[in-house]
Amino acid sequence: MLRADRLYCFYQKIRSDNRISPTHISLYFALLNEAMLLHDNTFIVFRGPIMRDAKIFSPVTYNRCMRDLHAYGYIEYRPSFVYGKSEVLIVELGI
Repeated sequence: MLRADRLYCFYQKIRSDNRISPTHISLYFALLNEAMLLHDNTFIVFRGPIMRDAKIFSPVTYNRCMRDLHAYGYIEYRPSFVYGKSEVLIVELGI
């Protein structure tokens, strides 16, 4: 799916989702950007660069938002306590 299509689907979905905050949006955009750079919907996520790109400064906030995005169906997140083993899948949000 093209980047513009993904953004459109995301915006259409969050319009009616009152659980989503600006921090969730920023994190989702950082994850989407990473997926686009890697040309893959599934990728290993490194917390530091994603937090920097999303302008999130607290690991607690990052972890909460990742869990939320997973629970709300925007991503599939497979966390790991081993560095370089956490995975993210950007879910196709077709509307």
